[in-house]
Amino acid sequence: MKTNLKSKLMLVLILLVGVVILPHTIKAETTYKTLNLKEALAEEEIEEKFTNYKETDDQITVYLFRGKGCGFCRAFLEFMNSITDEYGKYFKMVSYEVWNDSNNSALLNEVSTFLNQPAGGVPYIIIGDKVFPGYASQYDDGIKEAIKELYDTKKKNRYDVFEEMQKSSNNTNASSSLNNSSVWIIIICNIVCTVVACLVTMSHFNNKYNELYEKIDQKKNYKSTETVKSKK
Repeated sequence: MKTNLKSKLMLVLILLVGVVILPHTIKAETTYKTLNLKEALAEEEIEEKFTNYKETDDQITVYLFRGKGCGFCRAFLEFMNSITDEYGKYFKMVSYEVWNDSNNSALLNEVSTFLNQPAGGVPYIIIGDKVFPGYASQYDDGIKEAIKELYDTKKKNRYDVFEEMQKSSNNTNASSSLNNSSVWIIIICNIVCTVVACLVTMSHFNNKYNELYEKIDQKKNYKSTETVKSKK
């Protein structure tokens, strides 16, 4: 009986610790549908006006959050289309359609919050740390300047909002992980101490029960012996 009791309590301890140390949440990475410059132009049925354009690792990235069929977004794409022969060596585009894609829409909210530049609508254009919330022809010179300025910046020093968001997220997760680790260590220690205390307590009562059982058994044997003697 004593062995069975301890075995059961040890099994409970193992199960409790196992449950505590198992991951409680698994965060799946969200995938985002993007289009490059040529694909975005094709989706809006805009005929390309440039030649010999290609994307390279040396180019800076123009991020565009847009809505399919949005007039201002189309106007911006037509502007980019018109300057690609001259500026295409400096930039490539990553376009996120937000009207029909909930993940992209949520990403726009995250990015605009991170940049502290509210997105009142689309297009929402990001070039380095510069944001153009909307598009009008008076932005043209500023957009070209932002592209050239970012391109002229040393590659390792170029500001990229998604890289900065990732760094911020990693720092937050690292801090959260340390805090969570401390909490789980305390929880596990408490569980271990509780189970050990239960083992000691149950073992004590088990010993007392065995002692009492032995005394009762001895008395029964003594009475049986006395009964046999009296019959003789």
